Amino acid sequence: MGDRQGTLLNWWELVNPVSKTVRRFKENGNFKNLPRSGRPKAASELEKKMLARMSEADRTKTAPDLQSELNLATNKNISVSTTQRILRDKGLMGRISARKPLLRPANKVKRLQWAKEHVRWTPAQWERVLWTDESKFELFGSKRRVYVRRRIGERMNEKCVTKTPKHGGGSVMVWGCFAGEIVGDLVQIEGNLNKEGYHRILSRHALPSGRRLVGEDFVFQQDNHPKHTSKLCQNYLKKKMEQTILSIMMWPPQCPDLNPIELLWDELDRALRKLRPKNKKELFNAILTAWKSIKRETLKILLHRMPRACKAVIKSRGGYFEESKI
Repeated sequence: MGDRQGTLLNWWELVNPVSKTVRRFKENGNFKNLPRSGRPKAASELEKKMLARMSEADRTKTAPDLQSELNLATNKNISVSTTQRILRDKGLMGRISARKPLLRPANKVKRLQWAKEHVRWTPAQWERVLWTDESKFELFGSKRRVYVRRRIGERMNEKCVTKTPKHGGGSVMVWGCFAGEIVGDLVQIEGNLNKEGYHRILSRHALPSGRRLVGEDFVFQQDNHPKHTSKLCQNYLKKKMEQTILSIMMWPPQCPDLNPIELLWDELDRALRKLRPKNKKELFNAILTAWKSIKRETLKILLHRMPRACKAVIKSRGGYFEESKI
């Protein structure tokens, strides 16, 4: 009789879950399910925190690297897939490392000082700057990607950034400039650019572009590459300063991200990827065509970006900033 009543009770609870909940409350004094037996967790909360700290200590370590270290430290056999899941749960995602120039402490101080000096510049002041730079464009291929594991908002964290020198490999090298909403000269550089070659660019392209686009006493910007800071070129620029033709903007070291012309190079590079030139001549012609096609609105946006870039540098205390967030 008892077995029959138990069977009827189980059947009734199956079709009417409310009765099962009522019985659980009468037996346990609450509505919670009793602990169930099952497979134990692969890693404790302490071990999960340990794994996250190991990843934060070296952002370039892969999941197999971290799995091996964790198993060695805890004497467990946690799988790679479990390691990846734990890291994702901790907000540490595998992403491509951002490539940025190496910023030494002294560079950060100069970078911060520059940002503070220019953060309140007016649009009219920014429009008087002749922005200049060299860039190399490759016919084929791209730089190797480096993957790191990071949290949201950590793209510019120094541990998550791949430091690179300013100039990498390439097939065609060019020098270009712009001021206000108009591009200036773009010239192809044959071979290695030395101080004599750069002096010719200054006299034949930089100064004529500055006077044409801005007028007398324009602000000349260049980075601190040795050929730019050579006595030959510095004496030439000093002479032009004395003639009130230009004034020189003191540029902080290792700061291509502050130079708006760098974003133009990126735009040209994207355009070239679609064209797929087959040789150096086609490559330069494509670069020149893309350069002449740059819209005034594009340059206007780049200049309006400058105060925000200064604020971002100040916020990061001279460190890196993420372009998409300014």
